[in-house]
Amino acid sequence: MKKSIYFIALFCCLAMTAQAEVAKYCMSYNDFVAGNWKSVDDLTEGRTKRVCQIKDCKKQIRFKTGDKIADKVLKKEAFAVKVGDQLFVNCRNLRNNQMRLDISGYTQAVRFDNDKICVMAHKDNNAMILLSLGADIAGCFIDNTIVRTSMWAGSSALWITNEVLSGKVCYLVDGNTDEKGMIAATRMNDLFMENLLSNDTPLLERYKAVTNKHNRQSAANVLPILIEKGLVNM
Repeated sequence: MKKSIYFIALFCCLAMTAQAEVAKYCMSYNDFVAGNWKSVDDLTEGRTKRVCQIKDCKKQIRFKTGDKIADKVLKKEAFAVKVGDQLFVNCRNLRNNQMRLDISGYTQAVRFDNDKICVMAHKDNNAMILLSLGADIAGCFIDNTIVRTSMWAGSSALWITNEVLSGKVCYLVDGNTDEKGMIAATRMNDLFMENLLSNDTPLLERYKAVTNKHNRQSAANVLPILIEKGLVNM
């Protein structure tokens, strides 16, 4: 339990201490697997000296460099952006059972089982759920060369994180685009988790111990189990 709480606090806070990291992007899932990342600074090609911001847009995150060409690439063409150890995936072309996710911009993700991705996205429009990571990323700016993050009190961050993750569900991305340019995203629902944990009775029982279906399938319940299983490393 202590390990799970530690992870949840760590996951959604962009930083508990100030740090400086280069912002990078990749254009496809294959590039992600191959580690083909390029600097966002190179994408602007010196056309702007403005600070590139991580923008909170309700349920999603957008990256703004101040350069129209670069912003268009990041919004419509890039697959993922990496800021230090933080991974953000563009949900624009993700499809679950050929249906769009309830998000069209970027959302936070983690590497899953080495070469796959676990994406966190909102399942519905429940107004009672905190709809974004904005409280966590307020004040976080990306220069063309570095990232500056603000500091958060641990107790506040933990509360915000639990609220945010309880309103998100996890999706598995493990393949490139299809002939229509879409990328399959498999929801980590009860069936997925039962198959995943079929040979791990203790973890399966732990997953099923949450009786409320919404809470059971939420990222707040699923992610700590994926960590315990060794599929997600932090």
